[in-house]
Amino acid sequence: MKRKQPCEQASLKELWLLSYPLIITMAAQVVMQFADRMFLAWHSHEALAACVPAGALALTFASMFMGVASYTSVFVSQYHAKKKFASVTISLWQGVLIAVISSAVLAGLTPVGNILIRAFNHGAEVTALEIKYFTILNLFAGLVVINNALSSFFSGRGQTKIPMYTALIGNAINIVLGYVMIFGKLGFPQMGISGAGWSTVLGALSMTLIYTGLILGARVRKEYRITQLAGFYKPVFSRLLRFGVPNGFGFLMDIMSFTLFTFMVGHIDVVSLEASNVVMSMQPVVFMVVLGLGIGIQILVSKYQGLKRPDLSARVVKNACKIGYGYAVSVGCIFFFLTPLFVGLFIPSTSSNAVEIAAKTYPLMRLMSFFVVGDATYLIFGEALRGAGDTKFYMTVMLTCAWGLLIPGTWLIIYVWQLSVFWVWSWLTFYAWLTALLMMWRFARGKWKNIEITGA
Repeated sequence: MKRKQPCEQASLKELWLLSYPLIITMAAQVVMQFADRMFLAWHSHEALAACVPAGALALTFASMFMGVASYTSVFVSQYHAKKKFASVTISLWQGVLIAVISSAVLAGLTPVGNILIRAFNHGAEVTALEIKYFTILNLFAGLVVINNALSSFFSGRGQTKIPMYTALIGNAINIVLGYVMIFGKLGFPQMGISGAGWSTVLGALSMTLIYTGLILGARVRKEYRITQLAGFYKPVFSRLLRFGVPNGFGFLMDIMSFTLFTFMVGHIDVVSLEASNVVMSMQPVVFMVVLGLGIGIQILVSKYQGLKRPDLSARVVKNACKIGYGYAVSVGCIFFFLTPLFVGLFIPSTSSNAVEIAAKTYPLMRLMSFFVVGDATYLIFGEALRGAGDTKFYMTVMLTCAWGLLIPGTWLIIYVWQLSVFWVWSWLTFYAWLTALLMMWRFARGKWKNIEITGA
């Protein structure tokens, strides 16, 4: 039998083989979320209205912890590259320990989330549904954080197909159980939005069990001394927090600012909100694909930094630009020149206000063409910096640009100057390109080349 030849270091092929399963993983998440919202829309308009803000709040609460736990993959990648397999296992357990602590903190924050939901005052019926959905998601949000840590053991070692298959199974379970529990099929009571929440939890739990079973399997357990090396190890735990907390905090700032941006757009008028939501629905077409690529960049850059080969890290980024820009520019051109086709998917010509919504949506779609290229730039260079350990710069950019520019500028445009949604999206596009250029500038300066994440 002919043996498979290894890829050339930092080659385009290596990056693609590592990244495409991560891209599929991201796509599976989008499909699962779409299915949940579609089922809830079939169940009731109030359930659909409740699931979006409640789900966004649950994600916001979990985002920092997810950012810290997922940084385990950088440690695993570096130690694996150095062939320090005991340190790979120790890193895994420190990530799991952080995730378990995070689970308890998140569960304890549930009453705070319920207070915030009541403060939004979306109406008695919708608020009650929001609290139901958020409570279920947040009490068990620790499962998602734990899955981030567990999947790092595989993705950090380049085995990205395992998280892909695990995510596909978990999301399939979520979709099937969502339908069954929301509508009361196969002997289940009709649970509505609670069914959507519990199906999400059970889907995440199934992923946790799969990861745990694979990690505790005889071969992996023996090779990596999984059980013997379990426990707290202060040096690695401290370094994971040192680099992971800025990574998680930056992610939190990004999520919070974008969520607040969408809420503020709703203040303009209903037609502007509908137009913005149409464009926002198209953004994941680029974002999720390039995010999957970005995680691959982060893993490979951390690997070559562990080997003290910043030249290979730079080559990874160069190849990532070929894939990322090739995709983002192509989709951007399609958005720009075929705007009526995409708008028509969301706004049927038979709608009473179709002409008015389309008139606002067309210019936004053309802005989106430029936005997605800036977003791709931000992800490519930002993930490279994070993989190299430059997480404090990432956190600083998110804190200053998101909360010093995006949110105050959006507030002025909407509440003070009372300009149209076109100017709001123009400001968002400027913000996307500013953060992109800052990441490019930081990478070009090369300070990331000398950062020690795991030590000697």
